[in-house]
Amino acid sequence: MPRAFSISGLALRLLAALALGAVLNTAVLAEDWPPSTLPELDGFPSQPIRLIVYTSPGGLIDVTARRFARIAQEVADHPFAVINRPGGGGIVAFEEALREPADGHRFLAVTRSNISKMVASGREDLIDRIHWHSYIMDNAHVLITNKEEGPRNWQELLVANGQRDQRWLGVDIGGVKHISGVKMAERAGIDMRWIPYGSGGEAVAALLGGLGTAYLGNPRDALTSDRLRVVVVAADNRLREFPDAPTFAELGIEGLEDELIWRGFAFRKGVSDEIHAWYSALIRQVLHDPRWVSSWQHEAVNLRYRSHADFQRVVQRDREEFRRYLAELQLLPEEAESAAGLRRLSQGNGLFGAIGTAAALVAGIALVLPRRTGRMRAGELALLSALSAAGLILLLMSLALPSANPVDPIGPGGVPRLWIAVLLPLAAWQVWACLRNNPEPDQSLHTGRMLATVGLFLAYLLLIPALGYLLASLIYMPTLIWYLGYRRLVVIAGLTVSWLLFSEFVFQRLLHVDLPRGFW
Repeated sequence: MPRAFSISGLALRLLAALALGAVLNTAVLAEDWPPSTLPELDGFPSQPIRLIVYTSPGGLIDVTARRFARIAQEVADHPFAVINRPGGGGIVAFEEALREPADGHRFLAVTRSNISKMVASGREDLIDRIHWHSYIMDNAHVLITNKEEGPRNWQELLVANGQRDQRWLGVDIGGVKHISGVKMAERAGIDMRWIPYGSGGEAVAALLGGLGTAYLGNPRDALTSDRLRVVVVAADNRLREFPDAPTFAELGIEGLEDELIWRGFAFRKGVSDEIHAWYSALIRQVLHDPRWVSSWQHEAVNLRYRSHADFQRVVQRDREEFRRYLAELQLLPEEAESAAGLRRLSQGNGLFGAIGTAAALVAGIALVLPRRTGRMRAGELALLSALSAAGLILLLMSLALPSANPVDPIGPGGVPRLWIAVLLPLAAWQVWACLRNNPEPDQSLHTGRMLATVGLFLAYLLLIPALGYLLASLIYMPTLIWYLGYRRLVVIAGLTVSWLLFSEFVFQRLLHVDLPRGFW
C-alpha cells in the first residue's frame, strides 16, 4: 500500500510538472530570461513600494498591477501598494511619479496607450523623462462581431463593405485601438467609420445592441459574452482561445502582426543602476512564478520579457508611428487644437446639429407657412433680412472651420453650411415675395409674439438633452406651428413627421451627425 501511494504521488507530481510546462510553452515565448537572485541593497527598500496605475480600479492594467504586486510582495518580503491615479490617459500618473524623489520607491504600470495619449496631447516630454524599464506582456488586437447580427467571418465583413455603413466601435479618438483600426481598414480596403466610446465595456454593449459592425479590442473582451465572435487576429499565429479566427497574414494582409497592446513598468529618470538591477531581478522572479503564469493562462496574453534597451526601441517605434498616423488624421495638437471643441460638438453628441436644426425650425416655419393676411408685415421683412445677413456671416465664418477628415467625414462646417444652403434661398425668396406685395410700414411685428417664439425655442433647447432630439422636436414643432396661427392638423402632422424622418435619415444615417438621444 505505501508503494501504491508513492507511485500515485510521483504520478501526480509528474502531471503537475507537465501541466506547468504546457502553460509555460503556450503563455511564454521561448526567450532566454531566467530569474536571477534578488540582490541585497543597503537601505533599499526603506518604505512601502507604490505601483502607480493610470486608470481606475478594474481595468486590465490595474488587474495586471495588482497580480504583480501580490506576488512581488512575497518575493521581496516587503509591502507593495497599488495606487490608482486616473486622468489624461496617463498624464496625471506620470506627472505624479516625476514629482517624487528618484529613490525607486514609486514606479509606473505603463501600456502602449500611454504613448498614443502623450503624442496626441502634445506631452511627448513625458515620454523622454521616463525610464522604460521592463516590457512584461502583450496581447494582439482582435476584431469582434455580434454572432446574432454581425458578419460571421472576415469574408462576410468584406462583402458587407460598401453595402452598409461600416461602423467599427472602440475606445477613444486617436488612441491605440483607433490607429490599429485605421491601419486594418486601410490595408484591407474597407471604408469604415470609427465610433469611440468611453470604455471597452460600453463599446461591447453597443455591439451587442446592434449599433456597430465590429468592435476592435483585446481578446479578453470577446470572453465576456457567448454572443461575441472573433473574426480576425492581428498576430503571428492563431490564438489558442480562438482557434477558428484566422490571422491577417493568413488572409493575405501583411504588416499587421504587431497591432497589439503591451504592458510594462517604468520609473522616472534618475533612479540608480543598483535599484534598476534589483527591480530587474524582482520582475524576472515574478514573471517565472507559476501563480503569475497560470493567472494569464486563459486570457490570450503573451508573457514576454524585454529589458530597458529593447523596451526603449519599442517605445520609440510606437512614438514615430503614432505621430505619422495622427498627422494623417489631423489629430496632432498643432493641427487640431483650434478645432477640437467644434469637432467634438459636430461629431460627438450632435448638439451643434441640433441647435442648427432648431434655429432652422423657427425661421423655416415663418418662411413657408401661408399668412392669413396674404401680406407680410414690415417688421417680418426686417426679421427675414436680418436672418439672411446672419446666414451670410455664418457662411463666411464656416469657411475657417477644419475640413472633413477620416475621423469626421463631414467636418465641423458641414452642418451649418447645410442649413445656410437651405435657409438663404428660402429667406431670399420670401423677401422678394414680400417686396412685390408692398408691405405696409405701419404694421410691425408684435414684440410679445416674437418673445413668445424665442421662449418656445429656448424651452426646446432645454428639452433636447432630457428627451432627445426626436422626441423634443415632436413636441416643439407642432406647438410652434399652432402658435403661429396655422390650424390644419393634417398639414401640421405631415410637416412634423417629414421633418423627423429627414432629421433621422439625412443627419443621423447619411451625414453621421449623432443627434442627442436624451437621458430619459
